[in-house]
Amino acid sequence: MLITFNYFNYFNFFIIGTCIGSFLNVVIYRFRNNYSIVRPRSFCPNCKTKLTWKENIPLISYLIQRGKCINCDIKISPRYPLVELTTGIFFMIFVNSSPSFFISNDQLFLNIIFSWSFLSLLICISLIDIYELWIPQGLINFGFFSGILGLIFTGLINNQYISLYPIIKGLISSVASFLIFEFLRYFSKFIFKKDAIGKGDSKLVAMLALWLGPLGALFAVGSSYIFAAIFCLVGISMNLLRYRQAIPFAPFLSLGGLFIWFFGNEFVLKKILNF
Repeated sequence: MLITFNYFNYFNFFIIGTCIGSFLNVVIYRFRNNYSIVRPRSFCPNCKTKLTWKENIPLISYLIQRGKCINCDIKISPRYPLVELTTGIFFMIFVNSSPSFFISNDQLFLNIIFSWSFLSLLICISLIDIYELWIPQGLINFGFFSGILGLIFTGLINNQYISLYPIIKGLISSVASFLIFEFLRYFSKFIFKKDAIGKGDSKLVAMLALWLGPLGALFAVGSSYIFAAIFCLVGISMNLLRYRQAIPFAPFLSLGGLFIWFFGNEFVLKKILNF
């Protein structure tokens, strides 16, 4: 069933996305610095002054304050409004996603909620990995929990009761994906005599398999290597990357996962078969 949204709907989706993006900034900062994401209230990283509601308005506060803290006058990283803007844009885009393995398109509300949750989770994981070359276990745990919750809803929607089949299938896909990627990790370490793939990446692949299913996970990993190869070729040719420089892989896995989530397994499989 094709759902048509008007401009007002998309504007609302964008506003919701920027607000969630503001929260994602908090999650990213606090995971990186080992702070609780619940307490204390938002504060300036430099002077530690707690922010008022006027300083917490997504995008607008940054523009009004001219990119500076009103208390200590230090410059605010442009990453904050960029994450808010990007999340808002992607929230508009992903209301039209087609995750064929997960939630039926007839269940529009649940489809949107899980799409936004999946997107938000991967944004946090990607940015933390970019900054720290590390994927927090807490975010992986949340991904598994919400993924299993989605499988439970899938059973309720399709069968009017909790079905164990999608849950068992998802868990088997997750474990198998983790073991296969771990094998690749140890094999690459044996070949290159150093870690070429992080253990966090194996956990992320296992989490993606829970959300996307075995076929979707395979497509996502394959797509991620294509995206990574393009990035490395362009980066090296423009002298932005050094040969054998360590780069975070979670952003590419996330991009591959979101690519498959948006288009759906059937669409990608059809394109491959017709290629």
